[in-house]
Amino acid sequence: MPVTIDGKPYHFILDTGAPYTFIDNRSAAALSKALPSKDVPEYFRDYVGGLAVIDGTALKQDQVVYWETRPIQIGARTISSSVPWIGVDLSMFDMSYGSHVDGLLGANAFRQLNWGFDNVAHTLAVWSQPPSTAGYERCAPYEDAFGSSPSLNILLANGNGGPMKIDTGSTFTVSPLDHIQIFKDQGATVEDIGKFSRMSANGVYEVDSYLVDGLHLGDLPIGQLQTFASQEGGGSTLGMNFLSRFDRFAFIPSEMLFCFNARHFTRNDPKPLRLIELSVESGHLLIGPVNLSSDSLPEGLEPGDVLVSVNGKPVEPADIEALRHQLAYTPSGQLELQIEREGTQSTIKL
Repeated sequence: MPVTIDGKPYHFILDTGAPYTFIDNRSAAALSKALPSKDVPEYFRDYVGGLAVIDGTALKQDQVVYWETRPIQIGARTISSSVPWIGVDLSMFDMSYGSHVDGLLGANAFRQLNWGFDNVAHTLAVWSQPPSTAGYERCAPYEDAFGSSPSLNILLANGNGGPMKIDTGSTFTVSPLDHIQIFKDQGATVEDIGKFSRMSANGVYEVDSYLVDGLHLGDLPIGQLQTFASQEGGGSTLGMNFLSRFDRFAFIPSEMLFCFNARHFTRNDPKPLRLIELSVESGHLLIGPVNLSSDSLPEGLEPGDVLVSVNGKPVEPADIEALRHQLAYTPSGQLELQIEREGTQSTIKL
């Protein structure tokens, strides 16, 4: 989402999975100044020292720089902070999103405003005052706490369940393996669909992926939900593949209400036909990134191959998310990739 700092435009991700605001050190150096350790509240330094917020991987302390904050404007609305920005290297996010990511607006920023999302019109509304709930078909209370993320109560068919955090910074839902086993033990259907490569601030890593069916929001069945496995001990988080099921939804922090309209809420995430990760480097779309294992790629593709076109259409870095979907779900025999490797172009049919 676009924000303004000191009159200049920046690109931040609204990430409720991050407890505080993170900023890329390259961007921060141009608009703020680094703070010495003595100027950072001790409780905050201790708290950040225990964080594992970037796609479930541990935040390394030698990565962190604390930066003096500036007011962040979203349209006419202003977000401020009582604690420093947490500076890290977000270059892996640039590779994953296809454009430069200046920072992550975390849960502390999220709580300061009210947020309305329209998945049909593809718009985001931000209000200082709580909006009327009259235009929404349903509202459900959510939980929140210091250093955490908003969480909804998710049930299984047998009535058991518990809170799952909302992570707007994650494309997919994430659960530790012990939670996935609990889902299975209590009646949910869990299908193992293989390993996926993911990119985080700490590099590239592989995770097991599942299709989980049997979760409910109140009396509404969610349907088949693609879920990545995380490290043991963490909580389960609902990513954008959950939030995309709503036509419209709003978070109202002052009331701790999640309100929504959903004509076709129950839906099944499809099973991917192939696993091809993409990244952006030096303005080019790559198969990979280059340090990805080739074992997970279809025959004929290698990490670092430049993707030139798909089914005859030239590709652009800004299309990376749509291309990921196209590569994963296009039926066999209907996908033709033009790639370049060491200066030579070739065609791969999948």
